[in-house]
Amino acid sequence: MNIKEAVESIIIEHELIRSGDRVLVALSGGADSVCLLVILNELKGKLDFAVSAMHINHGLREEAMNDAEYSKELCVRLGVPYYYAKIDVNSYVDEKHLSTEEAGRILRYQEFDKVMKKDGYDLLATAHHANDLAETMILFLSRGTGIKGLAPITYKNGNIIRPLLPVTKDEIVEFLESEGIRYCEDRTNADNDYTRNYIRHEVIPRLVSVNDRAVEHMAKTADIVSEAYDVLDEVVDGYEKTYIREDGDGYLICDGAALLKPYIYKALIHRAIVKAAHAEKDITTVHISGVETLMDKQVGRVMYLPYSLRARREYDGVSIRPLSGETGERIAPEVNCRTRTFMREEGMQIPEKEYTKWFDYDIIKDTFNIRPVADDDEMTVLKSGGTKKLKDLFKDLKVPMDKRKDYMCVATGNHVYWVIGLRMGEDAKITDNTRVILEIDIAEVRR
Repeated sequence: MNIKEAVESIIIEHELIRSGDRVLVALSGGADSVCLLVILNELKGKLDFAVSAMHINHGLREEAMNDAEYSKELCVRLGVPYYYAKIDVNSYVDEKHLSTEEAGRILRYQEFDKVMKKDGYDLLATAHHANDLAETMILFLSRGTGIKGLAPITYKNGNIIRPLLPVTKDEIVEFLESEGIRYCEDRTNADNDYTRNYIRHEVIPRLVSVNDRAVEHMAKTADIVSEAYDVLDEVVDGYEKTYIREDGDGYLICDGAALLKPYIYKALIHRAIVKAAHAEKDITTVHISGVETLMDKQVGRVMYLPYSLRARREYDGVSIRPLSGETGERIAPEVNCRTRTFMREEGMQIPEKEYTKWFDYDIIKDTFNIRPVADDDEMTVLKSGGTKKLKDLFKDLKVPMDKRKDYMCVATGNHVYWVIGLRMGEDAKITDNTRVILEIDIAEVRR
């Protein structure tokens, strides 16, 4: 089966495109997206759908305009409607403190969404292929993942389709060469400073040297895992109705859930957090394990979660609800604070803002409080671990006596990680070994 037949088979088998659908192709000008556009353009008559393409200039490379010009020329040659947009990734990185890759992804999909809504497209086709899937599996495995992370890219996710998913990079390049179709090369793909590129250029080739079909086998494994996950998801659906219930402005995980199989119990905890947060990103096994341990604690014990959520041991289970209306338990009422946790990625820029700080989550965890400073507080002031009483630190920094009581701090017990607006301690700062980042953003301190 050649690559065109394989893509057609995938579209039909997984019902990716229906008769009459309007499909927008994400066209970078690189080999993968060029291959996708060419094949979909050839199949559109046979399968009765319409194809257009959109190129987005991220403004990150000098040759970016060459890619845009080539993409436009290709669409003209194929008779395909063409869209173009330019985004300012660097400004968004500075504003949101994201990695360049994550910032680009967010802005890119925002632009696609605008065009799709404006001109009535049903589907966005992206050129993810088997190598992308294998790289993501390895990345997730190295960081720690659940079952879902073993099938990280699917054929369809909402209105996004990936018809090239079972196709390898080598097959894509061979197809384009056999058809005499040129494409653009992105020089950043050869940069091993990026984690994904290191996996692409160093790890995958070593796996292929062990078995030349390693990438195909990983893609097939992801298929099997995805099918199994769907079955497990249905099983958890059944238990959710019994063991998770709405509880005021949050959700309660009922006591009996702890007696279920460990996978089902953890899946229920994850679902309760997701429901309360209205988001899934940045909810990790650390948070799930923390909630799990609360079941063995006395009533009233709490832990704090991303998206300003609090988990609390109740008489009949563990509740997950927003902190709003009860911030005095953890955050002094004179402080307006937002927190979030997320995985550290290569290229992330640590914010240099007085009231927004990043901490190593594995060190600070969710046990901190935000409160006024106290006389017996201390802070780690040396990288070697040396500590100092806050009263001595204030003296060293020449803070007037009558002003010291006005300072708030982020602390666990009497150990201070940050005197807000003055100084961070050395022990919870971001390092090369940091896996998960906790961001604390102080919007306002009312004195």
